[in-house]
Amino acid sequence: MRRGFKVDKLSDEFGQYSLILRCEACGHERKTLPKALANFAGWDARIEDLTRRLRCSKCGERRCTAKPLPPVAPRGYKSH
Repeated sequence: MRRGFKVDKLSDEFGQYSLILRCEACGHERKTLPKALANFAGWDARIEDLTRRLRCSKCGERRCTAKPLPPVAPRGYKSH
C-alpha cells in the first residue's frame, strides 16, 4: 500500500479506491467500489459500521470484513 493511504469512511481519498469484501464464515470474496456502497449507506458511513450490515451472498452470514486497496495506474502509464 502506498504511504499515507488510510480509509475510515467511504468518502476518504475522494472515493478513489476499491474494497475487497471477504466473508469470514465461508471465505467468499468480492471486489466493489465505494460508490456502490454509498448508494444505500451514504458517503459519510464508516466502513467498520458498514461491514456489520453486509450479508454474504453465498452463505448468508453477517461476518464480513473490508480491505481498501489504492488505485493502480495502468501498465505503461506515464504522468509527465
